Amino acid sequence: MKFKLLALLWAGSLSACHAPIAPAPSQEKGVHIPSAAEISSAKEQHYAQQLPLLQARNASADATASIQQGKRYFLCNAGRSATVPGIAAEVFAQVRDKCPTECLEGVTDALYGENHRRYLTVALDYSAQWNQVMLAACR
Repeated sequence: MKFKLLALLWAGSLSACHAPIAPAPSQEKGVHIPSAAEISSAKEQHYAQQLPLLQARNASADATASIQQGKRYFLCNAGRSATVPGIAAEVFAQVRDKCPTECLEGVTDALYGENHRRYLTVALDYSAQWNQVMLAACR
């Protein structure tokens, strides 16, 4: 029994000395997997284009129209916050079960660059205005 155990350990130690064989890349010809820098750059361009569109919107009017359509929800804060922009934490704690929370595109805990930072600032201001209007409908 001891001999079998030693033989297994010895065999295992020999195989551990060999470098693992790297699998062949699974990329097909013509398929490009973007790097993190390429993804970040693409997102930066996207948020540069989205910023003026968001700036042109009216959060109060949009929230009012949403309420009239029967769609009541708060807009989220960036990151993993338990609050929403524009509403005090203790007030939100009283109403959060009455209306769900959704996030505007780009409101996240990741930051892709300066364009995204500018977009996120405007998005959080928009969300604060939206939430102020939505609060009355969610009480």
